[in-house]
Amino acid sequence: MFARLLEIPSLSISIADGEVSGCPLVFVNRGFEILTGYARDEVLGQSCRLLQTQDTDRDAIAALRDAIERNSPITLTLENRRKDGTKFWNEVSLSPLRHGGRRYLIGIQRDVSEREHARQRMELAQAVFRNTHDGILVTDAAKRIIDTNPAFTELTGYSRHEVIGKKPNLLSSGKHDTGFYQSMFAAVEERGFWSGDIWNTRKDGSQLIENTTISAIRNEAGKIVNYIGVFRDITQRRLNQARLERMASYDPLTGLFNREHFNSLLERQLESLEYTQTGLAVLFLDLDDFKPVNDNFGHASGDELLIEISRRLKRLMRANDLTARFGGDEFVVALNGLGTIEKAGKVAQKVLDDIVQPFELDNGERVEVSVSIGIAFTNDHSVACSHLLDAADTAMYEAKQRGKNRIAFAEPLSAGSESEDMFSIVKAAFESGQIELFYQPILSFQHSEIVGFEALARWRHPKQGVLGPQHFMNIITQSSLSLPYGQWLIDQAGRMAQRFRRAGYRTLISVNLSQDHIETGAFLEALATTRTRYDLADPYLIAEVLESTHFHDLDLACSLLQEARNLGAQVALDDFGSGISSITYASQLPLTTLKIDRIATRHVDSRQDRQQFISGIIHMGHAMQRQVLAEGIESQAQLEALKTMGCDLGQGYHIGRPMEERELAMRYLDAPHAKHATGTGYPLSRLH
Repeated sequence: MFARLLEIPSLSISIADGEVSGCPLVFVNRGFEILTGYARDEVLGQSCRLLQTQDTDRDAIAALRDAIERNSPITLTLENRRKDGTKFWNEVSLSPLRHGGRRYLIGIQRDVSEREHARQRMELAQAVFRNTHDGILVTDAAKRIIDTNPAFTELTGYSRHEVIGKKPNLLSSGKHDTGFYQSMFAAVEERGFWSGDIWNTRKDGSQLIENTTISAIRNEAGKIVNYIGVFRDITQRRLNQARLERMASYDPLTGLFNREHFNSLLERQLESLEYTQTGLAVLFLDLDDFKPVNDNFGHASGDELLIEISRRLKRLMRANDLTARFGGDEFVVALNGLGTIEKAGKVAQKVLDDIVQPFELDNGERVEVSVSIGIAFTNDHSVACSHLLDAADTAMYEAKQRGKNRIAFAEPLSAGSESEDMFSIVKAAFESGQIELFYQPILSFQHSEIVGFEALARWRHPKQGVLGPQHFMNIITQSSLSLPYGQWLIDQAGRMAQRFRRAGYRTLISVNLSQDHIETGAFLEALATTRTRYDLADPYLIAEVLESTHFHDLDLACSLLQEARNLGAQVALDDFGSGISSITYASQLPLTTLKIDRIATRHVDSRQDRQQFISGIIHMGHAMQRQVLAEGIESQAQLEALKTMGCDLGQGYHIGRPMEERELAMRYLDAPHAKHATGTGYPLSRLH
């Protein structure tokens, strides 16, 4: 009857004789057979240790033996083996029992393999958490920190108790706006994770650039209960990358362009003369009597003097001028858009007057140097870069031979009488309203709606008809017209945005801003003024920065563009993928959009290499939390290919050609024509 009471299939029970050496089994129930695979007849009389293996913990066996000797109950977990050889974790509860003058050992066994494996996984996870070199922080659903690992402290300088209960924004560097973090957590909620680079600050105030992955942990109901951030310090790697990029383009002592980079930029300016005819002057500078400074005070003092001269040159030059150190005490300046060689001579005289002013060295000594300047001028785009430099160099040697501290002019490399007239003509065209904006639609692939228009400048010439920007834009951006044009451009964008909003559409206007307009900060005042003038409460403008722009101070440009973001503007990098600055600008400027250059988009529907290239840009853009816009879409096949790749936005003749404001209004705003929006039938995005 007692044996029948113990026949519980879900519970493994065994009884061993505690009076006999080896404690042989005298009873096992059906549950024991199910757990171990042994039949009752196979184990009766066998030692109760028959399930143990060579891997069974020796300390646990010793504890079990000690409990038996002391006649004490014990519960412990052992690694055992079934009849078929498979191993399992066995939780054994052993209790002594006296019956009929004999001692028996009552054993209850339970398979706890799943629990034990979970415990081991937890121990492994904790070991990884403690020992990984990546920083880890865990927050609750309200984004308050509940745990960090030792690497977090090592990387940030904050101890665990200093951050518990606080939010991760205590590390914020201020380089990212609220929109960045909002889009980041929106991606986490949508996809379950976000990966990218974040600029943070350590406890000591130093810069910390992190490559970060943030993941959401959800409960069984699908509700987010925790966030886990894993990051590694890539500060040095990014700084090394920036340093290498800078070494490739800049003189390490003065920070001016080096010879190679200056030559490449000068070639571009020469090419632009085909359209602008505004003239290009090169000033070749060589210091007079520089050697005595090195000889009398040492090379460190000589370097100090060169650095100060470079500062004076940068102070005198405009944003679009090129200034380089060719080596030793030679400096070269390219002046674009001056119109005549006489104007270049006036700039050279200012340089000469500034450099002859005394310098005070760190050792207290005052030194004076002068400079010999040679000037070469052309308005002929076919002139070779080397020819222009050689002519300026030759003129500089002539200045030295004539007594130093003077300016010499090379013979004009081509007739330049037309250039001054060309500037006057463009200036008159701008002031009389002949320069106007055409608008090209931008399509959202996800919603199949027109969400914006790019404003493209055209010249409605009274004799030649509508002319493209290659006929006048360089003259505007490289002259005194640059800032007035930029302000007009932003004002026109605001006016058009207001017109769309009054018609019930939320439409952004993209405008191309020049380097000069950005670096002077003039566009910020224009943004604020236009927003107030047209009563625009929400974002209305996308400021496009050309990839070919060469900012003199990238940190300053980042700061100014971030201010534009704070004013509600979006920022796009145009012509992405066409130049060497793409990756640097894409990672450092506060962008919202990357615009893939039309040259890269060509043949995307038919060439695998193009598809791989574009797909790589799209994935990179999304990883950096940027929208990606493809330009130059000229067929439905290209549109479908880009849409399949995950591209966000598109622009091109297939979607819509640039159109003047009257045609735009007829197609999109004025009933009954508005319903026939485009040939492809894409409607405007309405206000919600």
